[in-house]
Amino acid sequence: MAFCLTIANLAMTMASPARAQEVVQGADSESSSANLHLPVVSPDSSGRSSYIRRAATRPLEEVRNAGFQLLQDQQEIWTSPFHLRLPDAEWLVPAAGVSAAAFLTDPSFSRALPNDAGQLHTFNKVRTFSVGALGAASGGLYLWSLHTHDERQRETGLLATEAAIDSLMLTQSLQLIGGRERPLQGNGNGAFFSGGTSFPSNHSAVAWATAGILAHEYHGPLTKIFAYGLATTVSVMSVSSKEHFPSDVLIGSAMGWLVSEHVYRKRHNPELGGAAWNSIPEFIRGDASGPVRYPGSTYVPIGSWVYRAFDRLAALGLISTAYQGVRPWTRQQCARLLADVDYALAGSLSANPRLYAQAGNLLEALHREFAREETTFPGVNRSADVEAVYSRIVSASGAVLSDGYHFGQTFAYDYGRPFRQGTNLTDGGAVSATYGTLFFYVNGEFQHSPSSPPLSPAALQFIAERDKTDAPPATPFAPVNRFALLDAYVGMNLHGWQITFGNQSLDWGPGIGGSLLLSNNAAPFPMLRITNENPFEIPGLSKVLGPFSIVQFYGRLEGHAGVEQPWIYGQKISFKPFHSLEFAYSRTTLFGGMRGDPVTAGNFFDSLYGRVNPTVNSVPGDSRTAIDWTWRLPGLHDWVTFYGELEDDDDLIPLQNVSKSVWRPGIYLPHLPWLLNWDFHFEYTASTSPGRAAFQNHGSLNYWNFDYPDGYTNNGNLLGNSVGREGVTMQAWLRYWAAPRRTFDFSWKQSIVLRDYVPGGGKWQDYEASYSVTRRSGVYFKGLVQFEHIFAYPLLFPGAKNNVTAALEIGFLPPWGRKDNSLSSSRSTDAVLSNGSTLR
Repeated sequence: MAFCLTIANLAMTMASPARAQEVVQGADSESSSANLHLPVVSPDSSGRSSYIRRAATRPLEEVRNAGFQLLQDQQEIWTSPFHLRLPDAEWLVPAAGVSAAAFLTDPSFSRALPNDAGQLHTFNKVRTFSVGALGAASGGLYLWSLHTHDERQRETGLLATEAAIDSLMLTQSLQLIGGRERPLQGNGNGAFFSGGTSFPSNHSAVAWATAGILAHEYHGPLTKIFAYGLATTVSVMSVSSKEHFPSDVLIGSAMGWLVSEHVYRKRHNPELGGAAWNSIPEFIRGDASGPVRYPGSTYVPIGSWVYRAFDRLAALGLISTAYQGVRPWTRQQCARLLADVDYALAGSLSANPRLYAQAGNLLEALHREFAREETTFPGVNRSADVEAVYSRIVSASGAVLSDGYHFGQTFAYDYGRPFRQGTNLTDGGAVSATYGTLFFYVNGEFQHSPSSPPLSPAALQFIAERDKTDAPPATPFAPVNRFALLDAYVGMNLHGWQITFGNQSLDWGPGIGGSLLLSNNAAPFPMLRITNENPFEIPGLSKVLGPFSIVQFYGRLEGHAGVEQPWIYGQKISFKPFHSLEFAYSRTTLFGGMRGDPVTAGNFFDSLYGRVNPTVNSVPGDSRTAIDWTWRLPGLHDWVTFYGELEDDDDLIPLQNVSKSVWRPGIYLPHLPWLLNWDFHFEYTASTSPGRAAFQNHGSLNYWNFDYPDGYTNNGNLLGNSVGREGVTMQAWLRYWAAPRRTFDFSWKQSIVLRDYVPGGGKWQDYEASYSVTRRSGVYFKGLVQFEHIFAYPLLFPGAKNNVTAALEIGFLPPWGRKDNSLSSSRSTDAVLSNGSTLR
């Protein structure tokens, strides 16, 4: 009833006695109609919108004119897809991706909301009241204008009515065509062509259409808060009341806002005041013409060689602006870091020409890698590339550890690829493209692993006891033959904020041994990620803590028991108070799922702000926090970098209970005495947590939660460090840099699992040697041999075990777009040689 009254109230403005309309054209304008290049409308060929002036006439004539305008609007709206242009892909593609994600998650999201009839009724009343308030505001302005003779108030009422009716006609037609069932109809899956009226949301479309006119006619902050606040309330309540699915509301709101843009840009009289309504491309690009101000850029995969190269340059004091504890970085970010290195080299003196020569070689190779990005800083940002084509074989001669959540891992940090005794095969490739602010990246591959025998009854019983679930079935593991998407995402750069959606990998810690919170040990999972491309400063606070970098994501995991899979979200904020010091605070939270707290707005905000929900007497979800640091030690010049992480389960910060936290300190030597071509890492990781409470013994603390018995995993692989639930790992890496793209690596690792967790405990050591080379042609080769000696693991093996793992990968990295940037390379080299300088 309120909805009908709202439309009636708005429609009054069309039929009330007032002045008629006369078309007044600008000097360059030829028509009051606009040539559409947006989904709704755009300015005419002159680039200027026509507008309407009013003159006195009879009400009947005004109604006739209004009806003609509505018919004209509908014609332009329905034919707008035929006027799309290639630049519209900058926002249409991300919008399509977000819409597709909403459609895929609609049923599960709606089922997770509460079903209390009283709550649903209340939410629906709030929704209709909010729509009514927007209609009353618009209609009230028109009625008041009859007394004040204020043309701006009158126009606001007329345009709001036109936009609302246009939106209603559009969404009502689509509802008849789509016939989608509402969340409480049928089986709750929202089936289309079933006679329903769920898609799209009428209320949301009308609310956003009205709000857009109000917020632009009277563009003060209070008006915007009022209009957009009510429109947002309508959208949220439409989902909360289970009248619509999220996709219905998302698309309905977008339609209403775009129709509002069409009406305002076409019929608004700029002489009456009001704000300009920039088109979507103008808003996204930051400028209506010229080079893209905020170019989109794909991310460099976490396993890329460039991170080790940048780490070495940073440890030598040549990079001061990189945030090493949060990866991946965009290619544009990497290109900007090279300017940092150029400047540092040009202003330093070298007492060690050999070490300087190595830094210069790394810089030259990095300039070649990011040549395209360096040339697109002032130019056109358009590219389409085959990033890589590769084939890999990994063979294990004996029994292996492949379950880091319960026992340990022989072969870790491999994007969750299957790994079993025998021969494992991987064939894949990656492609990418950029267009202005828009970009995408897809890495897909075929994966094969052989079958393996079932776990022993003792091992299965152990899993049931430690996870507090039923024992898994004692069946053999079937062979794996599947196509998998690793990193596969689409994104855009919105005014310096990179917004990406799709499968993505994150590494939230310094060093090379696997972050405690997020690493590439598990397969990439679908997420919406938002990060600032360039650090920013907060007045006052940045004088103490330096520039900030913020990353946040919202995603969903797989492989957990039950139909409803848990959600996960996280935030990380990094500081750089000194060039030699970086520290960060990060947090992730599991939410929803089969046994977790239901997905409601209250539970979400309680978990986000760490508030105890009185219903469950706990903070909803399963949260873990971490701090990490990277410190180039003062007084030791370019010799030593100390880094590390501290992670805690449930506490606000790990420092609240240090003895309960997981530790991962590390040390990095970017070169060794008399061995300048070598660098060295050492890390120690312990999740034994001597300060844990009695009820947290036997593995019931780190990476585990009673509501999430499958743990902090995605498809069975730990999201964080492979040290597991109660283990200790020591690892050392030694690298010989024969050239930037030709390296020899040697590593040693010792792992221990406590008896408190696994009966009898476990201990094993790994010795690894590898070689990697990439030719200028783009052909590359990687080889690896690892020997593993399991001293004792009584639960899994009757005695000591040995196995040898060998891996061979051959691939091609097309050099298109990667060429010698000889100008910048020679410029930095000549500057340093002329100064005869030294590294800081």
